[in-house]
Amino acid sequence: MTSSSTESAVGAPAALIRQARGQVMGLITQFLLGMAVNLIGLPSETKDGSKTATSILLTVHMLIAAGLAVGAVLVLRLARATDRRTRRLATFGAVAIGATIVAGSATLPTENNWWSYAMAVGFAAALLSYGALLLSRTDHAST
Repeated sequence: MTSSSTESAVGAPAALIRQARGQVMGLITQFLLGMAVNLIGLPSETKDGSKTATSILLTVHMLIAAGLAVGAVLVLRLARATDRRTRRLATFGAVAIGATIVAGSATLPTENNWWSYAMAVGFAAALLSYGALLLSRTDHAST
């Protein structure tokens, strides 16, 4: 094995851990932003300063969702060179992110709280997937 292939083999798990950690942090940020919008109310339900605040929070919420989608693809790519369990967790996390984005996209136009609940379920599934991936990779790295 050449030194460059050794570096890439060692660098991939470190990059995977960093990216999975970023996913967890993004998911937590999403949860907090979503709760803030829920407490203040949707832009259609508020006015004046509250409308401005919730519009900004909702926009940031949507931008982070796009970042989580990109991050899910990156985790999938980085997980390709790892064990089966890690690949499976990366896949579950990506599917959960995708389903959550679909649920979030349906929440505003329908104003149906079940879509909001589906978003919460997707958040929990993605958080558990990326959390388990992080734990398994950090255990793997310490051995």
